[in-house]
Amino acid sequence: MAKLWDGAEFFRMMVANEKAVGDWYRRLAEDAAIGGKFFENMAKDEDRHMKIYSALLERYEASGKFKVEVSDDHQEYLNVLLKDIVEHDNAKMLAKISKVKTKDDVFELAESLERDSVMMVNEIMDLYPDIAPDDMKIVLNEEKKHLQMVLTRRMQSQLTNLKM
Repeated sequence: MAKLWDGAEFFRMMVANEKAVGDWYRRLAEDAAIGGKFFENMAKDEDRHMKIYSALLERYEASGKFKVEVSDDHQEYLNVLLKDIVEHDNAKMLAKISKVKTKDDVFELAESLERDSVMMVNEIMDLYPDIAPDDMKIVLNEEKKHLQMVLTRRMQSQLTNLKM
């Protein structure tokens, strides 16, 4: 049975998520030993993504375009994504960050955040194919690029630690 699901909350969460991740990347950028310019550039991309999501939310929320029909199972899946994956508040992000002790921990968390972002953008594009497809393709490509860059940096860091 199909249910009407309002994705405006999804977009609000993505705005908050991009802000929280961008803020964390900016903090990492202050530590040249961890990433410096690398995380500074990623923070700028996250800021741009936040602006894209904010603009889409402002443009489409009142029109009802975020309301889509989804199955019960799909609605449950979306609710889990909103509750457990998206970093919608700084407290949850700070709890994750407080567990970060090593450079590898930094890259492990960054990898997880970027993987989640790729998954979330794909979900948005599936749910809302007519809402700013060009903007969403840009965000998706950048999130994939972030994931690739983090994976590469993590591998390089691990090899350096092994003195290879």
